[in-house]
Amino acid sequence: MDYIGQQHQDITKKFLSYNSAVSHGKRAKKVENLREKLMDELQTARENTSGMPPFNGSKAYRDTVVSFFKFYYNVMNDDYSKIVNMQEIAEQSYDEMEAYILVKEAVDKKMKEAEDHLHDQEKIFAAANNVNLVDSKSDLNEMMETVGKVNTYYDMVYLVFFKSYIEEQTLWQAVDKKNITAIEQGKNTLVKYSQAGLASLDTMKSFQGDNSLITNCRSLLKFYISEVNDKMPVISDFLLKNDRFTKMKTDFDNNSTHSKDDVSNFNAAVKDVNDASNKYNAAINQLNPQRGQLLDNWNSAVNNFFDEQMPHYK
Repeated sequence: MDYIGQQHQDITKKFLSYNSAVSHGKRAKKVENLREKLMDELQTARENTSGMPPFNGSKAYRDTVVSFFKFYYNVMNDDYSKIVNMQEIAEQSYDEMEAYILVKEAVDKKMKEAEDHLHDQEKIFAAANNVNLVDSKSDLNEMMETVGKVNTYYDMVYLVFFKSYIEEQTLWQAVDKKNITAIEQGKNTLVKYSQAGLASLDTMKSFQGDNSLITNCRSLLKFYISEVNDKMPVISDFLLKNDRFTKMKTDFDNNSTHSKDDVSNFNAAVKDVNDASNKYNAAINQLNPQRGQLLDNWNSAVNNFFDEQMPHYK
């Protein structure tokens, strides 16, 4: 049991190193190298354990451990590869992001069930051989539990953030395309998502006294609502007036003769669209730095959250 336990401990250390690199934003190459090292450790542990003789004629515990190491290897080789591949796609839509997080949670659940089964078999083996196990958690076990709790909490808040974040990007794509109908739909959806997000945040508690993710997410959602209510009408007004003026100018230029009223109306339209343009530019110049600062604050909060809460292991 000591021999098997040591190998399991070595694997846990490698996993914590891998997870620490992932959560603390290390380079992709380093993260992948750590995953490969973990898989090498799992392969070695499986081979070492499978070569052990039966104990008192029983192979049950040994074979359970071998199966666990094989399962762990397959998860790191197959499931985590899928997770890595899904990550980039997940950034493109809320549905993809939600699916990505659900896959991560499903993998974590599989790993937890496998760990629990292994511990159950360990207890059965110990009882059969008159070994008293001390039911206490090691520092590594506590760190593994913390990893799960930190990731679950972050994912919960991140989904609230991302749903409105991606919808705001969709709204601005509609602005770029000057699609008034899509803008109106996007405005309504963004306010709906942001208000629902604020309601969700109100039900969440801090993590070990750390409320930074909720606070910064709330600030962004409030910004999105203010953006729609206070600035989008100015933006839509300019787009509508600019579209009308463009058509008016085309007709004006194509007509070789203009009455006094035609000239007066055209000049009034020029002033009107210029005023709308100035208000549009002022709104953009106000929104962009505000949004940038709030996103910087959110990203800093995420980095600090993982630095403070996620176990570090080298």
